[in-house]
Amino acid sequence: MANGTQLAFVHQGSEEQGHALFARYGLEDLPRVSDSRRELYRAFKLRLASPLHFFRPKVWKRGLENLIQNKNRGGRPIGNILQMPGAFLLDRGEIVCAFRHETIADRPDYKTLAKIEI
Repeated sequence: MANGTQLAFVHQGSEEQGHALFARYGLEDLPRVSDSRRELYRAFKLRLASPLHFFRPKVWKRGLENLIQNKNRGGRPIGNILQMPGAFLLDRGEIVCAFRHETIADRPDYKTLAKIEI
């Protein structure tokens, strides 16, 4: 990442649940924050989806792709499933670049985010 910036993840589960989830993707050594009260989500202005969100074709398509590619083994959801995620690049406590998901099917361009010079 640019200029010593570091990638960190926020999740809604306990630390044990977070470790298990991130280990599944080989990311268990990366920094993560357990935010079951969703305080950081609110601080970063990440909204809640409506229940109708799950009926959008884009969401169904992404879910089917993940199922076929075995990217998500399912399981019991942790936290509020209506909470939309986001990706942010911070510099000295300020948001330099933000990607706030409109649907759970959205994907930021992580490579571009990682290459932004601060």
